Amino acid sequence: MNEQTTRAGYFGKYRGTVSNNTDPLQKGRLQVQVPAVYGTNTLNWAMPSVPFAGSGVGFYLIPPVGANIWVEFEGGNIDAPIWSGCFWGEGECPGQTPMVKIIKTQAATITLDEVNSSAPLVIETTAGNRITITAQGITLESSGGAKVELSGPKVTVNSGALEVT
Repeated sequence: MNEQTTRAGYFGKYRGTVSNNTDPLQKGRLQVQVPAVYGTNTLNWAMPSVPFAGSGVGFYLIPPVGANIWVEFEGGNIDAPIWSGCFWGEGECPGQTPMVKIIKTQAATITLDEVNSSAPLVIETTAGNRITITAQGITLESSGGAKVELSGPKVTVNSGALEVT
């Protein structure tokens, strides 16, 4: 017999959905629904389990309402939920190779590409503003068409309309 079968409680991970992501205490907590445990009711605030946290620092990425999440219970206690991560539903994954890392929100995307050396780091907003950082330099592009390129000691504005060396 293992501990899970000899103790009463809820152990392991359960599939859940975010029902509220605005934590009044600003601790990164979520209110979630876990049908396998609570049916259609909403749980107490679930504490986050993050890879890095400390006073004034940490990994702070809060999933949107409706996102699929994994929920666990501290010591098996259903009154002490913990959200430990997210998962994609069918067709929701951004769909990249393992060598491309993406942080994507509703407003912006950060792409770290370990395959494409011409654009290893790109920060782009949904409005079309973009910063590209390569070994050769930095390019800033606005959605309105303005472009600034920094390469070595040279700064080029709007494809040569102004050049500073």
